[in-house]
Amino acid sequence: MAASTRIKASNIKFIVDGDELSCDADSIELTLTDAPGGQRTFCEVQALQEWKLSLNGIASGDSTSLYQTLFANYGTEVVFSVAPQGNTTATTSAPIYEGTVIFDQLPPLSMTAGEIMSFSVELTVKNAVHTPDATPPVYFGLKKKTS
Repeated sequence: MAASTRIKASNIKFIVDGDELSCDADSIELTLTDAPGGQRTFCEVQALQEWKLSLNGIASGDSTSLYQTLFANYGTEVVFSVAPQGNTTATTSAPIYEGTVIFDQLPPLSMTAGEIMSFSVELTVKNAVHTPDATPPVYFGLKKKTS
């Protein structure tokens, strides 16, 4: 078997509410975790799950920056998408992941003399019923578009 094609983290497209914010982020991670209050019964494969969207980026005073977008949208829900391969159209080999993020955390104000200010936040992705047979499939609120 030939080696699989590798995805290199460059030219990633990260879009929030229609605005591309890729240039302000240096790390994006979507992690599936147990949802609060989730309890598994004998009929379920696993307890209720929810996604966390972790972002690391640069702090900026520009009104269109990721840092300021987090402040401006605090307490709201907005649509986001991540294209790991930088594509604008989803394909089977280059899917685009979409969901609704809840701006439930503000970025910290962290400063060190002479260094560029950066931040880290962990936001909640709005949960939805796990429907892998839907088109596109929905995995606990995260859609995996392939076309």
